[in-house]
Amino acid sequence: MNRESPAYRIAFCALLAALGTAFMLSSNLIPVLTYVSPMLASLTLIPVLREFGKKYAWMTWAVTTVLALMLCADREAAFFYLFIGYYPIIKPSLDRIRSGPARILAKLAVFAAGITLMVLSLLFLVDMNDIREEMWWNIAFYMMMIAVMFLFDRTYALMAMLYEKRLRRVLMRNRQDPG
Repeated sequence: MNRESPAYRIAFCALLAALGTAFMLSSNLIPVLTYVSPMLASLTLIPVLREFGKKYAWMTWAVTTVLALMLCADREAAFFYLFIGYYPIIKPSLDRIRSGPARILAKLAVFAAGITLMVLSLLFLVDMNDIREEMWWNIAFYMMMIAVMFLFDRTYALMAMLYEKRLRRVLMRNRQDPG
């Protein structure tokens, strides 16, 4: 199949959406992966973004999000992916901000808005009363999540470099059908 064909692009994106969904479902098996599995799932957007652009990356994120919301028993993980999983798509735009403090503030705003929307959605849409009852824990959780997201930002940069230098050659070999 030709790499430039729409069928190849859709099949590639579907494969990575399935891999992202598998990462999301891992939080059902191992509860400690509630926030790790969405981050891993979002890393599957790196090849799509690099090879086919934002349009296909947003499509892959949307498919993974819908599947996670439908199939994932861990609602917190699914909502985390919904509100933060798109970060690899917008990160290149944020990284183009020239001023270091403005770039950090922009990333902080994205993280804080995503986490706030996630918590509010869990409170009012899913009615997770545990969140409401443990307010002091939520403040500490908020601060820890911001720190974790900055670590994820750095991890994303390293994973993008790994993809570019090592994995891209393996995944994107131009194979023609023998027929």
